[in-house]
Parts: sequence; structure tokens; C-alpha cells
Amino acid sequence: MTDEIWIEETLARLTLEEKVSLLSGANFWETVAIERLGVPSVKVSDGPNGARGGVTENGPTAAVFPSGIALGASWNPELLKEIGKALAQEARTKDSNVLLAPTVNMHRGPLNGRNFECYSEDPHLTTEMALAYIGGLQTQGVGATIKHFIGNESEYERMTMSSDIDIRTLREIYLPPFEAAVKAGIWALMCSYNRLNGTFTSEHKWLLHDLLKVEYGFDGLVMSDWTAVKSVAESVNAGLDLEMPGPALYRGQKLLDAIQRGEVDLDMVTDGARRVLRLVDRSGVRNTPRVRKETSVDLPEHRALIRRAVAEGSVLLKNNGILPLDGRKPLKVAVIGPNAAVARIMGGGSARVNAHYRVSPLDGLMARDNLEIVFEEGCTNHLLLPVVPGPMVTHFYNNEDFSGPAVFTRQYPSSDAKWFGSHEPGVDLHLFTARSSFEVTPERSGRYEPGSCQCRSRAPLCR
Repeated sequence: MTDEIWIEETLARLTLEEKVSLLSGANFWETVAIERLGVPSVKVSDGPNGARGGVTENGPTAAVFPSGIALGASWNPELLKEIGKALAQEARTKDSNVLLAPTVNMHRGPLNGRNFECYSEDPHLTTEMALAYIGGLQTQGVGATIKHFIGNESEYERMTMSSDIDIRTLREIYLPPFEAAVKAGIWALMCSYNRLNGTFTSEHKWLLHDLLKVEYGFDGLVMSDWTAVKSVAESVNAGLDLEMPGPALYRGQKLLDAIQRGEVDLDMVTDGARRVLRLVDRSGVRNTPRVRKETSVDLPEHRALIRRAVAEGSVLLKNNGILPLDGRKPLKVAVIGPNAAVARIMGGGSARVNAHYRVSPLDGLMARDNLEIVFEEGCTNHLLLPVVPGPMVTHFYNNEDFSGPAVFTRQYPSSDAKWFGSHEPGVDLHLFTARSSFEVTPERSGRYEPGSCQCRSRAPLCR
């Protein structure tokens, strides 16, 4: 049961500045704590097919469950409920109270790069799978965050595009999973990056307030997708409670200034703070302090559940009796293709998890008896030049010219390192440089082309 008395009493004691501070994250994954009133922070974690924790790359390993499209192919809500319960355990190992999942956007086109993360093109199947997932997760005391609200069915120009959808199509196809999740008591909802009929969803008052909070009666928290907020007053007045990630780009002092100018509905500020407090209460962090540590726990029962889920989500097409392979007699099998020897077990973005282990299709075939395997890569399919396997040593300097002693040194497993929502100990995020070194040993003679790629997002100086 939610302690509404504590919520209202705490809300009455908050200053305006403290209410405003609650409306944006403290950092990349946590809400703001109000120590004066004993309000702890809540930590959220990606993602849809595993509890990654606070480190996007190279962090503690975690269990990787099948992607949403595979789970949808199982047609088994009870399986989803089991997975939700297991993911609650996984979230606890990453000191997380809320999981940023499930993703219930519709498969409206085959070219949407996020289809793998969602369940289906059918709103009824998607709704049933989402409800089972949410139920399994939240019965264990870990919150679910249904996303992305709404019309996020294209990765192309997803930050700026407008999904133009008439009201009947919205209500019949896009909205059913969200409406059902609200009625089932989901704790949180995440808005999308895109516009809906010309207005960004992060500042769409009909969507977030009139429909979601008034018509549906949603009492949980509405958070932004990461950097999806585009305005100060408009997003608050529309009903967007929490800007993520923190520190705020559009809240904080900017919001206080907008309040001073009379541009903001103070009732919406109070309601947003109330919803953050409700998430704090539901998460149980007032009574069970967070452990402030992320660990890797590779449980045999989770491995067994993952294997069963993969089997139930696999669809075997008609093949004249060739498959499944008959292991009673010797067979010779040709395995051809760039994905055979690589365990591509998940998509990118928020669905990326540092897996406990990986098994490629080639590994699985070679583990079978009475099989002679002949393998050829055939071609490559790299989006970018592949990383160099083997250790990479990186030295960090808190200046722009690599001078003086390194403040931190780390060895990475390959020539690939990302700092997204996290950073290395002792490194100054306002100004640092990094120098990396690794050795390359070609597998065969030939002409090779070296390359490098860097991506900077909300980072100060990073070379």
C-alpha cells in the first residue's frame, strides 16, 4: 500500500526550491534526494531485456533475456511473468529500484530499428505480454516503466519527427497497452522523443495530462526519455513530472526563473513533486536503504529460464524434415555467414547489456554430437570497422594536453570504450583527455585499413 499520509506530509514541508529539485534527475540514473526531510533517491536502470545497471559498457555483467520480439513470438504471458520476477532479482543486484521497461511500441513498419525491443504489431498480444511482464516485476517490489509514450515507431529522425496519427488509430492500435498498464497499477511511464501531430510528446498536455492522468487516472510518475525535454514551462504545464537525465537542462534554476515570471502552473509543480515522492515510497527505499553497489550474480535458474524462453520464442519454418537435426547419425553441415560465429544476442541502445556469457550459433552447433562443421564467414556486415580484440590500456588526464601523471589507468577487453552515464574514478568530467594503446595482429596477410570512431553526447571536452 502506498503511504499517502507520508507523501502529503512531506509535500507540505517541501520548499518551492525543493519541489523544483525533485522534478529533474540528480544524475544519469537517480532521482534527487532531500536529506533534510529524509527523502532518499531512487535509482532506475535500463533495460527491456536485462538489468544493466549504471554502467553502459564494461560494467558488472548481467543476465540477458530474449528481446521483446522473441518473447512476443512465444505467445506465453506466464513466461513473461516469470521473466519479470527474475528481472526484479537482477535489478536488485544492480542496486536499482525501477526498470526502464517494457517497450510496447507497435511494429508499424519493418524498417523501424527498434522493432526487436517491442513485442508485436498486434495491440492485444502486446498488451497481454506487457501486463504479465509488469505484474511479475512489480509483485517483487521493483517498478516497471512502460515506454515510449507515444508513436515512437521509427528510429530515423526519432528526436525531431512527427508521428501524425488520427484519434481512432491512436485509441485502437497505439494506446491499449498503456491504458491497460495504468489500470494494472504501473509505477512509471516514459514519454517518447518524437512529436505527436506536431507537438513534442514531452510537452503534449492532451497526451500527458488530459488523457493519461485525468481520463486514465494514472497516479504514477511521467518521466522523459533521456534528453527528450525541449522546454521549461511547457513541459511542466503539460504534465511531464521528471526530466531525465540530471543535472537538469530545462529545470532547476531555469524553472525557478520561469515560475518567477508567472509562466508555470504551480499546481503542476506540486503534482510532479507528489508523484516523485510516490515513486520513492513505492520503491521501498525509505525502509530498506540502497546498497550502493552493483554486483554480478549468474544464477543457474536464470540460465534455465533464458534457455526455455529462447526455445519458446523460436519459430521453425517448414523445411521438409531437415530440421531439427537428427543427432543419431553423423551429419556434415556447412555454416556460412558473418553472424554464425558472433553471438548477436541483443540490439543496441537501452537494450544493451554486458552479458554473463555468450553462445554463438556456431558454438551451439559444434557442441552437438555426430556433426562435422564446415564454417566460412562469407562476407562482413560491420556498420563500422570492427574493434580490435585483445586488451586496450587507457590513461586518463585531467587536462587538455595529456600532461603530468595519469589520474587513472584502465585496461579494457578490446579497443572499444564508452562512458555513458558513468565515468572512471578520479576523472574530471568537465575537462579530461584519454590516451589509449593496443596491439594489432592480423589473422592473415593482406591490405588493412585502420579507422577510428568517437561519439560525444552532453560531454564537455573529450578528445
